[in-house]
Amino acid sequence: MHCICDRIALNEALQVLQSIIGTNSTLPILTNVLMEITETKELALTSTNLEVGIQFKLEAEIIEPGICTLPCKKMFEITRELIGDKVEIEISSDNIGIIKCANGVYRLMGMAGDEFPRLPRLSKINSIKINENTLKSLLKKTAYAISSDETRYVLNGVYFIISKGDIVVVATDGRRLAMVSKKEIADPSLEVDIIIPAKTVNELMRVLSGDDPIEMLFSETQVGFQRENMLMVSRLIEGKFPKYEQVIPKSSREKVNLDREEFLSLVRRVALMTNAKSSQLRFRFHDGCLTVTASNPEIGEAKDDMGIEYKGDDFSIAFNPVYMQDALKALDDEKVTLELSEPTLPGVIKVDDTFTYVIMPMKLK
Repeated sequence: MHCICDRIALNEALQVLQSIIGTNSTLPILTNVLMEITETKELALTSTNLEVGIQFKLEAEIIEPGICTLPCKKMFEITRELIGDKVEIEISSDNIGIIKCANGVYRLMGMAGDEFPRLPRLSKINSIKINENTLKSLLKKTAYAISSDETRYVLNGVYFIISKGDIVVVATDGRRLAMVSKKEIADPSLEVDIIIPAKTVNELMRVLSGDDPIEMLFSETQVGFQRENMLMVSRLIEGKFPKYEQVIPKSSREKVNLDREEFLSLVRRVALMTNAKSSQLRFRFHDGCLTVTASNPEIGEAKDDMGIEYKGDDFSIAFNPVYMQDALKALDDEKVTLELSEPTLPGVIKVDDTFTYVIMPMKLK
């Protein structure tokens, strides 16, 4: 195998590809990137951890077709530091990779590509095209609420639903739930009900950018994301996602409109007085004012406030500041609505009818 390609494009692809490689892989070949030149006259780069795989196709000057695998992380580090616009890659008959750029020559011990796991082929029977920024926004507004508890496997990803032309994405860890929707952007006849793993969601957000469309491909056990030069394929989480609608309160006693940036700044400031042992913020709503306090015997105390439009009864409730900040940081809207009922019942952050965030309260101290 022998080709010449753009160094920056190669390095950008390798940066994504090396990020999905597991540190404790039992198969040494999985720490490598599959490099392949076929009759398409492109350089195809593939990496996988057997749960999610990514392939990039790069324009290249093809000197000799072939196939090989080279250490992905080391390839990324080398191409990042090289000086020069073009990189020449040549693979010897004993799978040694020779990388040349400007005056530099680097040799890497590779492995044959025959045993490298191939990405599965996905049928296009079920597919949609969606704007990359739209998909990234849907994931960004929910991914932080994914559970890391492996005993509740079905919660270790985002619940992705397409129904009647609308897309709904949900994530929950049992202490908070984030739900976002986008209306009338899919085929009304398409019905999709899948759980996309957290690892896939994180890698996908890394590569999504711009206003170009990306195609989502669906099968019973896998999901794919395809654009002109990239294909990502992931296994789906098997199982039934909980009935999330039952968690969302149907009504509330108080509704408070808040400036999101000002509210986030207030929470951040007072949260400086919390730590892992004492992670409670007390929110007091009284005439025209929201007062937030924190008390930590190891650090100290804090009290700060902001003016709000509130004329209800004096009301106090406590929340974990991290859970509150996660939702506020993921949004880009100017205003949010905080809905409250009782100090022992969940609070809800809403933006119109497109975003809902349910957060469980903490016991007031």
